[in-house]
Amino acid sequence: MRKVWMGLGLIAVMTTAGCGAEEAGHNSPEEQVDAEGTLEMITVEIITSETAEPGDEVRLAAEVVQGTEAVADADEVMFEVWKSGRREQGEMIEGIHTENGIYEASRVFEEKGLYFIQAHTSARGLHIMPQQEITVGNPDSESIESDGNETGSAMENMENHLEE
Repeated sequence: MRKVWMGLGLIAVMTTAGCGAEEAGHNSPEEQVDAEGTLEMITVEIITSETAEPGDEVRLAAEVVQGTEAVADADEVMFEVWKSGRREQGEMIEGIHTENGIYEASRVFEEKGLYFIQAHTSARGLHIMPQQEITVGNPDSESIESDGNETGSAMENMENHLEE
């Protein structure tokens, strides 16, 4: 019986300590909620140009936001970059926070072709991986290879780009 009372006492102390932290406004970043009490999602928007020329240094950038707040404390923003059909040869480039939730890196695209950029973003207990295409130069449509990751739009987008 004594063990039961000690267990109940410990639970009461832990509950009181937890409530005190919440009342003081000490929610962890993972617990950020909106006015209705629901978790606010992290949004990541890649803000890199969709075209470039071979040999140009390209600014890779992603904006990380939770609700209306810029996220300056993301655990990680890694830009995965690969040429179509060659994902296994892709590279990971660390994004550095510059200002207002913007994370940046740079990369030189030496060869013309269709490339993919995926911003692997971990912030406040969430992981988001948006993806964007970038066309370098004026590649032949025959040079565009499937790597099993495209949504079907890559080939169509390339053909539309070549027709313009």
